[in-house]
Amino acid sequence: MAPKARAELVVPYRHVPAKARKDAGNIISQSLPMAAMFMKNKMLSWAALFLSIQSYLNEPINKEAEDGAQPPILKIVFALVAVLTCYIDVIFPQTNPTIKKAAQVATETIVSTAT
Repeated sequence: MAPKARAELVVPYRHVPAKARKDAGNIISQSLPMAAMFMKNKMLSWAALFLSIQSYLNEPINKEAEDGAQPPILKIVFALVAVLTCYIDVIFPQTNPTIKKAAQVATETIVSTAT
């Protein structure tokens, strides 16, 4: 049988949380939505959304607040705004005067040839 430990030799456990690492994913999830909005690139906006969700899910629970750091939910909102910005033409289509005039000429041509 193993000898029993003496009570005065037992050291209580104290949890020391690990230091936060600098994560490149956080930098990308902050800057990619802005690039997607500037370029109106749908693929970049979806990538920004998925990266921000991943950044949110990988965020440690007991993380200390840093100065100037965005909350992860704000990154998700920013990425959603980027997706909506890229698809705004579907919701509010623009009318180009040149295209409108070309459509009017085409309609007049079709009407005149049909009659």
